Amino acid sequence: MLNGADVVGEVVRVDGDVVVHAGFRLVGTLLEHDLVDELRLMTCPVVLGAPGGRAFGETGARKPMRLTCTRTVGDGLLLTTCRPARDTG
Repeated sequence: MLNGADVVGEVVRVDGDVVVHAGFRLVGTLLEHDLVDELRLMTCPVVLGAPGGRAFGETGARKPMRLTCTRTVGDGLLLTTCRPARDTG
C-alpha cells in the first residue's frame, strides 16, 4: 500500500488523466498537493441524524473552488462540478 508521499509521486508521473470514483482520503491527498483539476460531487438529498466529518479530511490550507456546472441526475441526485480557482479555463 502506498503512503501519501508515494501516491503524490506516482500521480505526478502519470501521463494522462487520473480518475478517482471514490476514496475521500486519496482525493484529500491530491487536493492538498494541488493535483486536482476537477471535482464532480454527487449529492443525495437525504438528511442524516448525526453530524459527520469533513468529506476530504483536514487540509493544510484553504482550497478555493469555482463552480462550473450543476445538474440533476436521475431521481433527485445533484451533480456538482467545480474546478480549483487557480484554473483559468
